[in-house]
Amino acid sequence: MRERLLWFITRPERDPATHLEALLALRDATDNFKVKWSGNREAHLNYEQSLIKYGVKRENISRDGSGGRTWAAMLKTFAYCYTNTEGFLIPTRVGQSLLSKHKVAENIKKQILTLQIPNAYFLESGFKPKFAEGFQIRPARFLIKLTNQESLDYYVTKKEITYFALKAQKDTDLEKVTEEIKKFRSASPPEQESIKAEIAQVFDHRERSDKGARAFEIAHSDVAHTFMLICNYTGLVEYIRGDALRIDPEKSQEIQEAVEFHDERYPFNTRYMISLERMAESNGLDVDRYKASKMGSIKQATNRSKMQRKIDRMLEGIPNPSVLSVNDLKQILESELPSREAEVAAEMIVSQELASISSEFVRSYLAETNDRIFEDKTAEIFKALGFEVVMRPKSVNLVRTEVEILLKYGLNSCAIIDAKMYRPKFALPAHLISHMASEYIPNYDKFEGRNVEFFGYVTVADFGGEKGLEKITRTVYEKTLPGRNIRGIMITASALLAFLDYCMEENLNNDERVELFLRSIKNKGYKSFGQLLNNVTSLE
Repeated sequence: MRERLLWFITRPERDPATHLEALLALRDATDNFKVKWSGNREAHLNYEQSLIKYGVKRENISRDGSGGRTWAAMLKTFAYCYTNTEGFLIPTRVGQSLLSKHKVAENIKKQILTLQIPNAYFLESGFKPKFAEGFQIRPARFLIKLTNQESLDYYVTKKEITYFALKAQKDTDLEKVTEEIKKFRSASPPEQESIKAEIAQVFDHRERSDKGARAFEIAHSDVAHTFMLICNYTGLVEYIRGDALRIDPEKSQEIQEAVEFHDERYPFNTRYMISLERMAESNGLDVDRYKASKMGSIKQATNRSKMQRKIDRMLEGIPNPSVLSVNDLKQILESELPSREAEVAAEMIVSQELASISSEFVRSYLAETNDRIFEDKTAEIFKALGFEVVMRPKSVNLVRTEVEILLKYGLNSCAIIDAKMYRPKFALPAHLISHMASEYIPNYDKFEGRNVEFFGYVTVADFGGEKGLEKITRTVYEKTLPGRNIRGIMITASALLAFLDYCMEENLNNDERVELFLRSIKNKGYKSFGQLLNNVTSLE
């Protein structure tokens, strides 16, 4: 199956004005989200009945509940809810706000303007075909910016959206799409047909023999229509039904400022790289909670986007720059920025209204190829979690054994962390089991008078050999440190990042973060945040 090369949104055509009723109907059909959703055909059929009761669906029920699943997919697309690892639908904060009928129109508008590809729903295993890897776009914002241009006479037709806008993969494709539309408008009818046929041949992912432009337009114009419909709901553009999106030129500046406000307040979300649940929760924040971009309202005399990229690059080794002091940040930034610009940027970063994990750190950490840098970045995460970190310390008895990361916490406790950058999978082998039990733990016990209380492995990708954790605990208890019950943890880098992201969003202090992490030390492995969530009861 070919990857999607065009935007997609769940169908049939749905007016955002029905989002509230659709969510209320889902709550009723699942007994306030207590009924398992995944694989539960009865719940899917009950949802269809509930939608009919709320007047948002015609009085016909599908045989297998597919209608209910499609409506639920729409709600997940806009991050009003998500499916957890146990198969239950969980309403996000914005979903809860709608259910409470709090700022309904404002919250729906926010979800439309923060809708992005990829998002948590589009990355679910059941969503097929998948979008091509290059997608990183906010469709509604893109269409509003596209329409709000004098060079296009402040309108974009449904046909132009179908053939040109739907294939844009990045927000930065705006100029390219604009030029394609201008060229199309100036072309002769035969030339236009040729352009459409070429696009249909290249970009239609559907497995069918008919790749003609007419079939392409029929198949995808309803997607264009739905995107036009949701853009109209924002009030920033007007949808002349079946025809075009239009903007009153006199309102152009006002609309530009509104979109820029959302660009600053709601930057592109990369949490899909660490956890689909964290992605859904973050995209599902209501209008009373938001993630500020690091540059905030800094007005640079030079090119702002270049300045942003420079700062991002300098800070990509720090999970949460906003927790540093202004002086610490200024010292880092002054390596490449003039002192005054470094100070202004540092002040803006520290003054973020809601601390958030750095998307640049996420990208660089998960894609890291250097063992030592991966260890250093792993240590930065543990620092952000509230542990005091010692890198590559000498052992108590000064033998050559050297751990990569030692964590200090509490009055007299410490832990050993081994960062493993094995792709595609780290399997805990016998010699490393022996090494941890017979050398690392006994040689670092009593480091600065502290007892080793746990050990762990952080893996850049998948892992196996979880049962080896229990073997290490047993060997230590029976042989190397008799009577000491020292347990371990295996956790992927993405799950560790997701845990940190959760702690930040919940505004937990360092002591609370450490305490929460310690509850996960159960000789278990965690490949996802969902698994961790299920094992740390206080997260509920």
